[in-house]
Amino acid sequence: MDIPGEKLLIKLWDTIADKGIGSLLKPWQIRREGHAAINVRRDELLVLAQAEVDAKAILSGQKLLLPDGKLIKQRTGEGVFLLSEQNSHPALLPHIAEVADRNVRAESIRREISISKAVLHAEKELAQDSQEPTERQPSDDWLLRWRECAAGVSSEDLQTLWGKVLAGEVKNPGRYSLRTLEFLRNLSQDEAKAIEKVSPFVVNDVIFRDAKALLESAGVTFSLLLVLQELGIVSGAEALGLEITWPSQLPDRFQQALVSYGRILLVTHADPVKTLKIQIYQLTGLGRQILRLGTFQANDAYLRTLGTTIKGQGFDVQLGDCVPVGENQINFFNMQSL
Repeated sequence: MDIPGEKLLIKLWDTIADKGIGSLLKPWQIRREGHAAINVRRDELLVLAQAEVDAKAILSGQKLLLPDGKLIKQRTGEGVFLLSEQNSHPALLPHIAEVADRNVRAESIRREISISKAVLHAEKELAQDSQEPTERQPSDDWLLRWRECAAGVSSEDLQTLWGKVLAGEVKNPGRYSLRTLEFLRNLSQDEAKAIEKVSPFVVNDVIFRDAKALLESAGVTFSLLLVLQELGIVSGAEALGLEITWPSQLPDRFQQALVSYGRILLVTHADPVKTLKIQIYQLTGLGRQILRLGTFQANDAYLRTLGTTIKGQGFDVQLGDCVPVGENQINFFNMQSL
């Protein structure tokens, strides 16, 4: 394949090959060995798009799928009610059976198309990731649950979401729990918007609660935090004294990196036993998993407010940019003192 994520893509297909996931794509998968991946993916998407159109035509009765797999147009007048022998009223049972069969077949096609498109989104996510795959595999139960979830959506946004979930689980099995899958499956648009509102203010899986005015100006009100707590995304919304204490990450001096979507507050002090204390709302395990799926941007005004508060405790604080270079490592640059 000669792409950064080749090993992860191989693991993806090894993982789903015998689970009935992405079966529509298998003929295309074989072709990739001798064709440019981007051209094959374009062809896949074109075929899936036409299949979606055909499925809608079957559902509406405009087309008929024959037992041999051929798709034909319905002629005008076909599929009308049959007349019973006893009277002139239409006999409904044959028509009901015909409609039911048509609907079942069209829905099965739609579900397989949705699964296949989600797999393609997972491929896209993994293709640019040069991380070495782990030896661990997603569990069969997890894959079956994912398949049901991905099959149950039809919008491009949700297919992309389920593709990200599959990609994340292939990279790090156990990253997304079964509970997280069920949460995403039942997530409403209003709930998703509430999570999106709070996301720019997450630093090291916590929310700095003393920036109250700034949070409220962005719509992160006390009532919103209570909603998020009820959803299981945050904890401590109703508490008055939830506090986190961070020790030094280094043995010879104090250093703590507070990271938020590519931005970093680097907190330092000469005393290695000094600790950093902040009043916070805490992300739950579910909340951490859900926010990994989004693409968010840090709020610099919020980070500066947090940095100023930390500086008031006697620390030196710098704000800059950072990129991950490993599972628990980052590089930081463009640092400026606050």
